[in-house]
Amino acid sequence: MSTIKRMQKRVLNVMGMAGLCALLGCSSSGPTTSTMSSATPMVVTVSDAPLGNILSAKVTISAIGLSTGSGGSTVSLVTQPVTVELSSLGAVQEPIEITNLASGTYNSATVTVSSAQVTYISSTGQVTMATATLSQPTITVALAPALNVSGQGEVQLRLAFNLAQSFSVSGSTVTFTPAINTAAAQVSAENSSDREVEVSGQVISVSSSSITVQSGDSGKQFSFTINGSTRFPNGVTASSIQTGSIVQVQGQTQTDGSLLALIITPESTENSSGQQEDGAKGIIVSVTKNSSGAVTAFTMVPREYFGTASSSASLNVALSSSTTYGIPEDAQQSGVVSTAFTAAEIFPGQSVVVTGAAGSSGTLNAQQVMLAAESIPGTLVATPQGSSPDFTFALTLASSSYLTTYDSLASLNVSTSQATEYGNGLSASSFAVLAAGASVETHGYLLQNSGGNFVLYASEIAQVESPESPESGSGGGN
Repeated sequence: MSTIKRMQKRVLNVMGMAGLCALLGCSSSGPTTSTMSSATPMVVTVSDAPLGNILSAKVTISAIGLSTGSGGSTVSLVTQPVTVELSSLGAVQEPIEITNLASGTYNSATVTVSSAQVTYISSTGQVTMATATLSQPTITVALAPALNVSGQGEVQLRLAFNLAQSFSVSGSTVTFTPAINTAAAQVSAENSSDREVEVSGQVISVSSSSITVQSGDSGKQFSFTINGSTRFPNGVTASSIQTGSIVQVQGQTQTDGSLLALIITPESTENSSGQQEDGAKGIIVSVTKNSSGAVTAFTMVPREYFGTASSSASLNVALSSSTTYGIPEDAQQSGVVSTAFTAAEIFPGQSVVVTGAAGSSGTLNAQQVMLAAESIPGTLVATPQGSSPDFTFALTLASSSYLTTYDSLASLNVSTSQATEYGNGLSASSFAVLAAGASVETHGYLLQNSGGNFVLYASEIAQVESPESPESGSGGGN
């Protein structure tokens, strides 16, 4: 059975967050004993870097539990199964659950997956959708060091699924067996990248001081504070964002337990009747050009849907002279020129958000196409060049990567900027001395420069780790 290579890791972060209950209405979950008498509010989040040939991966997590040790109590962290799309997040984190964690010392974490569906490029180059067989859906891994929760401050537990070892394929059969890394730390001791979260979805409420968004992925609602640090694209303010619209909120967990909105980017547009347009976010797999060589349409594999757009395996998008094109605020901060994205820059392997009017099944007439971030794994060709914050480097891509399949790329040029964040133990200084062959995940915006070369403008970079061995008697992932 050959492993679907380089789908690197899935991170589940559990943050104890004092004050978050007031924002999100969390409730107690799990048993309480005499040694675990107080409860700390916490949020469960997810993040990932995808395998090079994965276009979409949806996994339903039915249970996450923390144990206090042999014969001790186990606390459940999710109140109901949560389905998450893994491949679109990269190094950023998406919250999926709010709960309370009783005080105590937790020695292990148990995760159960109830279903997994993946869309990938087969060995023959075909886009293929498969429901995975769950050979061992539950895994228990030790927390080393143990997670101590005392109600004194926020804590973060990271469960990192190594999906290169979790997914395997043999012929037309795909198997999923979770393989996980673990880490725990105080939120106040973590760097800014490890504290960042991201939610895309429908606006439930918005004011000058806060915004509440229902995730289009998990369906959960999360509130973010808006203050002078919150950034918007040109012409957008909190008052101009309408209830029911689709936005992406990039935020950060604060030491007091609140969520601060750092960047709010509208992702939907309105039609002539004032209603929100339909749409989707995903990866382009093919383009259609006219006799002059101009792109007139493309086909994409959606990772998220908006409005009434059909949730099919692929979406055909028609472009017109009235279609507009946009660059997100954080892409501009990562070095992308605001006017750099037009129909001429659309190509297979690119991540986009499209909104417009849904036509017949599986089609969309685009009113707006916005460049979106994507995650690309690889190994360093050589030590990064330049100096912080402006590094340049090349990644060797897996032979099965969709960029290799669609654009014949064996390697990809990447550039960093002042806005680039480093996670999973990396800093700008430690990244500068990484040797050739180091495995990293990059999250950013893919374009072709004036010379026709592909460049990923990195917003996040993290180092890839091998998964830990499960505890004796637990489901395996190796």
